Amino acid sequence: MSASIETELKLQLDPTAFNTLLADPKYFSEAAVTRDQVSTYFDTPLYALRRAGLSLRIRRIGDRRIQTVKAESAATASLFARAEWERDVASDAPEIDGMTEKLSHALAESRDGGIAPIFVISVTRTGIVLKKNGSRIEMVADRGVITAGDHTVAICEIELELLDGDPADLFVVAREIAVRVPFRLGLRSKSERGYGLVMGEMPVSAVKAEAVRLTSDMPAGEAFAVVVNACLRHFRANEDMVLVTQAPEPLHQARVALRRLRSALSIFRPLIKGVDADRLKAELQWISSLFGEVRNVDVMIGLIDDEQALRKLRRARRQRHARLSKALSSRRMRILTVDLAEWISVGAWWDDDAVAELRASSISVFAGQVLDRLRRRIKRGGRHLEDIDEDARHEVRILAKKLRYSGEFFAGLYPAAKARRRHDHFLAAINKLQSALGDLNDLAIGRALLADLGVAEGEALLAATGKHKPGRLLAKAQNSLDDLIEMKRFWR
Repeated sequence: MSASIETELKLQLDPTAFNTLLADPKYFSEAAVTRDQVSTYFDTPLYALRRAGLSLRIRRIGDRRIQTVKAESAATASLFARAEWERDVASDAPEIDGMTEKLSHALAESRDGGIAPIFVISVTRTGIVLKKNGSRIEMVADRGVITAGDHTVAICEIELELLDGDPADLFVVAREIAVRVPFRLGLRSKSERGYGLVMGEMPVSAVKAEAVRLTSDMPAGEAFAVVVNACLRHFRANEDMVLVTQAPEPLHQARVALRRLRSALSIFRPLIKGVDADRLKAELQWISSLFGEVRNVDVMIGLIDDEQALRKLRRARRQRHARLSKALSSRRMRILTVDLAEWISVGAWWDDDAVAELRASSISVFAGQVLDRLRRRIKRGGRHLEDIDEDARHEVRILAKKLRYSGEFFAGLYPAAKARRRHDHFLAAINKLQSALGDLNDLAIGRALLADLGVAEGEALLAATGKHKPGRLLAKAQNSLDDLIEMKRFWR
């Protein structure tokens, strides 16, 4: 059975926005059809299908049973396109023979027993087919619940699936919706969320970046898309917690995700020169700066031990977090996420003839060149950290971030044991370098922040912490940088 390609966007809405959109005749007219559907997902006891990047379900709609296998997209260049195999079946038990070679292989390789139901997704679905610029798009509103044993999680989302036409039209509709109601881009499939519920992986605290899954035979353009998508997933995994909990750690991780994303745009700059890239960079700088304003206060709250100063800092945090929350919930932010998702999926850079050869080149070659170039620059710029001014040290700190993130992005290209050991040593050294330079930067920002808030004796308060001695930090940074330059490169 041949696979079809499912191309879709998911938009996550709160119940009020969901009901508002569902009542909008521009989208859900009288022609819309509402029906209940129950989807049961299957796997082996040790989740062999999930490990193979597959999901298997049987969906029940009335008396009809539809069996579907999907190849999940987390490791591919597109967040919004997945291969799927679908057919009608006679019962609620999967029929494996002839479904897909990949599925059969995964089950044959499994040593942990046969397949069984692992979670169920029950939704009320209202659907209609829209026409946009000659494309046909199925728009569905799903509201329901995922159930795994005694655990449940709610679903409230809109799906836009391209039936035929131009994938860019999906994003046209999403931008139209962004004007009408608030939403957040959904980057996790229902099956991912179901597995997360089963395996206790539903995020309840800050989420760190996932491994970026690149292969040595991957073209540089495709690898760039994988990296950006991983950064987007990292951001979205923390964004909701930033708004709900207002805790420092998910805010920090969301900020890191944005920094990694902006670094990726810089690292892969030769592939993506153009007006669209510059505009997106500017918008990412806008939202990143608002995260930074809150994070700067959090750092000072963790350092200062003076109740009067802390009261001012906490008041400033509430104000800055309110500005950040307003921005995250704004139409501008919704448009940014849609624009970014469209650009990385079907943007003009994919068809730029001027960089076609570079875009198609091996990511292994590209990665080695990037890592070598950044290493040379940081070696040249950081020879005498104690003798250069703050601006020059700041430039070294930015280079260190880019080198670290490049090392993390490209780590999967070097799977040999020796390369992994060298990579671990590389990360340890660069983390020490970043930590020392970051602490120096925190001192500079902290002095300005405390002065801006009218905190008396800010310099003395920082000095009283005893944690950040500039001379000691400079020596630590220099030693770490020297170690980094002397060690063998994991990419060679």
